[in-house]
Amino acid sequence: MPEINDTRERLLKATAAVIDKGGESAVRIRDITKACTITAPSIYHFFGSREGLIDAAQAYRFSRGQRELGLAFSTALYKCRSKKDLTELAHRFLDLMFAPERRATRNSRLNVLGNAIYRPELSKELAVAQDLSNKIVGDPLRYAQAKGWVRDDFNPEMFSAWLNGVVNSRRLIEMGGNHPLADEWDVIAKRSICLAIGIAEPPRKKARTTKKRK
Repeated sequence: MPEINDTRERLLKATAAVIDKGGESAVRIRDITKACTITAPSIYHFFGSREGLIDAAQAYRFSRGQRELGLAFSTALYKCRSKKDLTELAHRFLDLMFAPERRATRNSRLNVLGNAIYRPELSKELAVAQDLSNKIVGDPLRYAQAKGWVRDDFNPEMFSAWLNGVVNSRRLIEMGGNHPLADEWDVIAKRSICLAIGIAEPPRKKARTTKKRK
């Protein structure tokens, strides 16, 4: 039923927004129901309790960026007509995934993972969310395998899970702001990803030089 899915999605978005701003302690059922123009029983229907809502919203926070990029990648890949098209598409999305502008998204994901260590229910929610994200990326990659554009000796869903881990790990060089060697990290990461699926790595960007005045 679309209306039920829409209500659940609105609840997740509203709760995730509250957590983004004030943390889990800021989540109040009254405020969420008001923001979504629903009654409290709807929350208990979908999530069982306030804690269930928070766990589901945390999983939503963890996977929302993956899904957005994954769906955009999937749509674009099915429009590719050659391995060259696929390679150019992959390079564009690698730039997007590792962009400094997405640092806040990576930080949010690690925050959720940290919370899940001692919370089994949250871990279960994350597992379900990640499986869905893996499928979103895995299906188009399987199509690319059938076309002979990428290697066929790897599991697309597990590649998606590994890729997510690589993206999240960029946070290790972002703790103190923009690392002076971040570009070198990106080169290694992109090279590894391209080698794993069997496409050419992105051309290395040349350092900018300034012309001397005569």
